[in-house]
Amino acid sequence: MPAAARTQSHLDRTLLALSDPTRRRLVERLGRRPQRPTDLGRGLPMTRPAVSRHLRVLRNAGLVEAVPQGREILYQLAENARGIEEARAYFERVSTGWDRALAAFKRFAEEDAR
Repeated sequence: MPAAARTQSHLDRTLLALSDPTRRRLVERLGRRPQRPTDLGRGLPMTRPAVSRHLRVLRNAGLVEAVPQGREILYQLAENARGIEEARAYFERVSTGWDRALAAFKRFAEEDAR
């Protein structure tokens, strides 16, 4: 793992890794079943090395795992993706604040309409 990646939090690495639409698509595909990089790249407008680079980012973020299968490597979603749990908790905290702000705005709009 690069030194810069070690200094980022799990949450930061997760959000950064998932900020790319191609990586989100790879995660969705891996959510269905473990796959080889060649299979993951099918139908995507990119080379196998590009798929491997995206998988490396996801692996460094702790979102996917490489599992040797004979002479091939299968990728699968990581069982204990700490960053996903941190992201879930973060969005829960943030959404609570948004819910309160929206409720206050609704009350204000309803009072103003009277």
